[in-house]
Amino acid sequence: MTLYDSSVLIEYLNGTTAAVDYVQDHLDERAIAPPLVLFEIYQGEVFKSGAADFDAVDEALEWLTIIDETAASARCAAELQVELQQTGATLAARDAFIAGSARAYGERLVVGDADFDVEGITDLLAVDFV
Repeated sequence: MTLYDSSVLIEYLNGTTAAVDYVQDHLDERAIAPPLVLFEIYQGEVFKSGAADFDAVDEALEWLTIIDETAASARCAAELQVELQQTGATLAARDAFIAGSARAYGERLVVGDADFDVEGITDLLAVDFV
């Protein structure tokens, strides 16, 4: 099971080989993301040159299930931040929420950028860096 961050999904939508290969290799697993991730992807449509095509994004990501956010996810995110801070590391609030959602759902987190490359995070949850 996998919870995707927007960074790897954006790379997937852009056809980046590593991201496409990762997604294709894991299509037999449950793929989820919180609404925040989808919003970050839609923001790319908002600010690109040309007309935004949200339907194309939805179609390209139809294999992805958007999960409902819960108070448990928010609490897990805050607890994760505290644990990381105890090691001297921190995540941006939005990244902590995404990582906390992965932890709350017991999912592996898949990322495509260095935002999650902080000391101690892989001790707290499974993270695949694509």
